Amino acid sequence: MSTHQKDMRLPPEPDFGHSGIDDANEMVRCVFSTQREITIGTGTTKRRQKSRIMWLVEQRDDDTYAVRKINANFVPVGKETTITGEQLFSEFTPEVEIHLTKVEPAMLNLHRTLERGDLHRLVGESGEAEMEYSEALQIDELNVRAIFGLGIVLAQRGAVQRARSVFHDIVNLDAAFEEEHKHLFNEFGISLRKAALFEEAVQYYTRAMELTQSDDHLHYNIARAHFELAQWGECFEHLHKSLSINGNLNESLNLLRLIKAIHGDQKLLERYGKKPVPQTVGEQAEQLLKETE
Repeated sequence: MSTHQKDMRLPPEPDFGHSGIDDANEMVRCVFSTQREITIGTGTTKRRQKSRIMWLVEQRDDDTYAVRKINANFVPVGKETTITGEQLFSEFTPEVEIHLTKVEPAMLNLHRTLERGDLHRLVGESGEAEMEYSEALQIDELNVRAIFGLGIVLAQRGAVQRARSVFHDIVNLDAAFEEEHKHLFNEFGISLRKAALFEEAVQYYTRAMELTQSDDHLHYNIARAHFELAQWGECFEHLHKSLSINGNLNESLNLLRLIKAIHGDQKLLERYGKKPVPQTVGEQAEQLLKETE
């Protein structure tokens, strides 16, 4: 073999085994399927047929996998349940092609549709926002953000009763909400308060509170909504809780000062259009300020 021929040999394959990526820590996220038998027809036409169900599977830790059903539009919907690795790999079949060509694009499309709806809503383009949210609901009929966005648009258009019905349906959903959804309900509560739907805002903040152990800002937000409703006892209660978590939260301190001032000033009471602050609440506000300042 000539020297030239030797130089034409392929170089050795690079060793990717020590690239710094720990493959053992890669988490599973893929579509899997299961099969079940269903009975079709009755009597002499009765027969059994196999039905395939699609699931989005996401690994949570070494032996816990979260699964959600995938609907006809290739979007995960419904409650999340967990299974073990043994269940996954013995009862479920990976569907990589469906994951890459159907589910991931559908989820991305839904995400972008919701983002467009939120953007239109925030800049006051209610008609365009309604179209985007309606499209999202055609993809996932129980999408909380789309339903809520639609409710906000209805409120902005003056259809307050229809909006209230929408908000009531969301906050009473029998869904497996987790702590990460706290921010969603808090965001909804802020939007509701700005839309002067104070009772609904309290409901949403309260639902957010169910999903977290302690949050000083969330207690302040609830107190602020109660302030708008002149529900003085509840307002003070949440300000007290907020300041017990963070005694330096300026928003809570300022609202507490305002309650104290309104309690002792008839003109301020009229200016804010509130019913009188009970004597006990006024005294409690004054005492709490002394303790925190």
